[in-house]
Formats: sequence, C-alpha cells, structure tokens
Amino acid sequence: MRKEKEDESRRVREEMRRREQERTKKELESIRIDEAKKYAQSLVDKGILKPNDVDKLETIDTEGLIVIQVAQLEKEKKELSERLRIVAKRVDHVERAYRKEERPLLDKDYEQQQKTDRETHERVQRIRKETARAEHTADVATKERLSRMVADYNAYREVLIAKKAAAFAKKKEAAHKKIEEEKTKRRNAIMKLREEERQRAEKEERLRKEKEAEEARVAAGTFTHFYFLFLVSHTIRTERAAEEERLRAEEEATATAAEAAKREAEEKAAAIRKEREAERAAAMERARLQQQREEEAEARLKARAAEKAAPLRAPVAARAASNSGDNVWRRPGASVPPTPTRAAGTPPPRSQSPAAGAAPPRFGAGGTWREREAAKKAAAASGAAPPARPSPRPGAPATLGREEPQKDEDGFQPAKAVWRPKARS
Repeated sequence: MRKEKEDESRRVREEMRRREQERTKKELESIRIDEAKKYAQSLVDKGILKPNDVDKLETIDTEGLIVIQVAQLEKEKKELSERLRIVAKRVDHVERAYRKEERPLLDKDYEQQQKTDRETHERVQRIRKETARAEHTADVATKERLSRMVADYNAYREVLIAKKAAAFAKKKEAAHKKIEEEKTKRRNAIMKLREEERQRAEKEERLRKEKEAEEARVAAGTFTHFYFLFLVSHTIRTERAAEEERLRAEEEATATAAEAAKREAEEKAAAIRKEREAERAAAMERARLQQQREEEAEARLKARAAEKAAPLRAPVAARAASNSGDNVWRRPGASVPPTPTRAAGTPPPRSQSPAAGAAPPRFGAGGTWREREAAKKAAAASGAAPPARPSPRPGAPATLGREEPQKDEDGFQPAKAVWRPKARS
C-alpha cells in the first residue's frame, strides 16, 4: 500500500515537472516569435521587406531576418553604386559638350573684357587727377589764409610753454622739498628707534652683567676674585660702550646711503661684534683659569699645613687601623714582618696636587686669621705641631687631616688618603 502511494506521488511529480518544462518551452517559443515579428515589422518600416512577406516568415527566426536584412542592404548598396556611376558618366558627357561649345566664345569674351578694363582704368585715373588737383588748390588757399595767424600762434605758444615750465618747476621744487622732509622724518625716526634699541640693549646688558657679577661674587666668596670679576666686567662694559658708540656713529653717518652700503655696514658691525664676543669669551676663560690656579695653590698650601700638623700618636692609630683590616693595602711579603722603623724618623712626603674635590674656602670656611694665629701660638707654647686648618668644604673627602704614619709597629705600610666608613652607633 505504501509502495503504491510512493509510486503515485512520484508519477505526479514527474507529470508536474513535464508540464512545467512544456510551459517554459512554449513561453520561450512565444517570446521568439514575438521578437521575430517585431524585427520583421521594423524591416517593413525600413522598406527592406514588403507587408505581404511578413505572413510567409512564420518559421524564420530573428537570425534569419538579420541575414535577409544584410542581403537587402548589400543589394541596395550595389544598386546605389550603379546609379552613381551612370550619373557621373552623364555629367562628364554634359561637361565635355559645354566646353566644346564655349571654346569659340572665349576669344570674344577676352577681347570685350580687355576693352572694358581699359575704359574703367582711364576713367578712374581721370577722376583721381581731378580730385588731387582740387584738393591741392584748396590746401594752398587754406595755407594763405592761415599764414596770417602764425605770428600770433608762436607768441601764444611761447607764453604757454613758459607758464607750463614755471608751474612744473614750482611743483618739482615742492616735491623735492617734501621728499627731503620725509627723508628727515624717516631718518629721525630711525635714529630714535635705534637709540631706544641701544638704550634697551645697554640696560639689559648692564642688568645681565650685574646679575652675573653678583652671582660670581656670591659663588666666589673672596675679595680678590670679586675684584677681578669687577675689573673684567668693567672692561667689558667699557669696550662694549665704546664699540656701541662707534657703531652708532657709523650708522648715523651711513643712514642716507644706498641699501647696498647699509647691508655692508651691518655685516661689518656683525663681524666686529662677533670678534668682541670672542675676545670677551677669551677674557672670561683666562679669568677662570686664573681662578683655578689660585684655588689649586690655596689647596696645596692647605695640604702642606695638614701634613705638618699630623699628631705624634699616628703609629697607634695606624696599628689599630691595621688590626681592623678595613680598606688597608698590604704588601705581598706581609707574612714576614720587616724590621720596624720609627714613624717620626722620616717626614711625610709632600702632596704634589690637591686632593680630589678640594676647593677654595667659601665664606670663611677656613676660619679667620686671628683664630689661626691663636692656634699657632697655643701649639708653640705646648711644644706640639701647629693645628691643621679646617677641611676645605663639607663635601670634600676628609683625608688631608687624617693621621697617616709612615709604617706601623708591625712594619706594614698603610695606604695614604684611604676612605674609611664611619662607625655605626
């Protein structure tokens, strides 16, 4: 039963598919026939087909109609070419006949044309001569009539030229005067502007120099250095004032010169200013080197004083430092102690250069001269060496005033100027 139902459903589906295919085929055929009819009607409208031939083309499709159209066009093209050939031949025959008939008439026409041209030329020349003669007669009469006015014309012309020349000279003088006034105003404005710029530059330079001098004075802390900077600053200001005065005089002298001369003067002033800046930089560099040499000399003096002020208890301190083994250099033969020598037997070596970080005292860091004299007198009264000067500055390594013996009691040579950490509390 179920198989029969499946067969029936399959048959129904196949029947529907077949009907759908037939319907599609009929629609396509109908569309083809309609297109063929439309194309055939267009051929009828163009005159390629006759109206009676449309009913005979039921089995011809669009491609067949196109072939018929192409054949008809070729046929019409051939017929048109043949008609054109016949017409061209007929026109050629007619042209030949015309030329044959007009040949005897050309000589007569040429003679008539020559005669007409000669008469026309003679008439034109006669009219031209008569017109020229009449114009000449009129011009002569006009000249005789106007010659009586030449004297009055020349007199009036001279008067008019004199008036115009006077007015022109007056206007020229006024324009020249106005130009000179404008030049003077412009020159004064430029000079005033340059003077204001110079004063402003001098004021700024003076304030800058004063600020630099004040900073240098505060940083130096010594009268000698301050006086040296003052002299350098005064020299620089004097040179700059003289240079600016000279440049201002040159600018005033060349204010009315041409633009090229003005540019040349500005370039020259710039070169001179650059040279002066280089000289000032060299002077500042020399001052810095001089200050550095003074600082090095003062540091060497402090180092010598510190070496001379080393206490006699240095061997004990050196032995303690050696026993602690804290940052002390030992020789390779440390296992065999050499013969001990006295620490005070040989003087300590002189320092050839100040220690790293040593700098000149700032604002009396080394004490006043009264305090140093009092310390020397107290040391001489007690029979001991004079006390060492204070440390150059808080940031310098505290190695100059440290007790450094030549050798400790065990015969070891301790390192000099060795940094040791502070003992923790």
